[in-house]
Amino acid sequence: MKNKINFNGGMTLPELVLAIFMLIAFTGFTVMIVQYTSRFFQPLNKEAKEEYISSNKELRDMLNDHTQINNAFDSIIEILSEPGIKKDFVSNLGCTSLPSLEWNIPSIDTEAIPESYKICIKPTLLSESSPSDLLNGLGKPGIYILYSRPDGGVSANATPVRRIFCRPKPFCKL
Repeated sequence: MKNKINFNGGMTLPELVLAIFMLIAFTGFTVMIVQYTSRFFQPLNKEAKEEYISSNKELRDMLNDHTQINNAFDSIIEILSEPGIKKDFVSNLGCTSLPSLEWNIPSIDTEAIPESYKICIKPTLLSESSPSDLLNGLGKPGIYILYSRPDGGVSANATPVRRIFCRPKPFCKL
């Protein structure tokens, strides 16, 4: 064993060709995977893409819409869960695309909800007790559902957003 000489002169030509083919195959496979996954980050409908190109407006997508709606929901819930807002006022609110004007919510602007959505509020079966019962510790707060509804119906580019909240806030327990 001690007299064994190491004749390692590098790769032979067939080994080099095989290594190059493996590198090409790996690179080709990586490019295919990147092309496939990049399709998920582009808008799904051609109309939105063409509108963006022609008008230079911000491209609408579901993630941006949901972020915008959830930010508006935060402001709406903050106002409507206050004890000074009457139960009848909240129960009688319908669906709107302009909550700042129609629901008189000053903390959001007129563009808080995307154009293709309407937001609605609905009381659940866990209805709110009267203010006197709440103050005496006999009543329970109400649970409401705040949700957005796409005008054109549910599609790959527009899905509903829902939020459940309790009101009046001081009587809600975590």
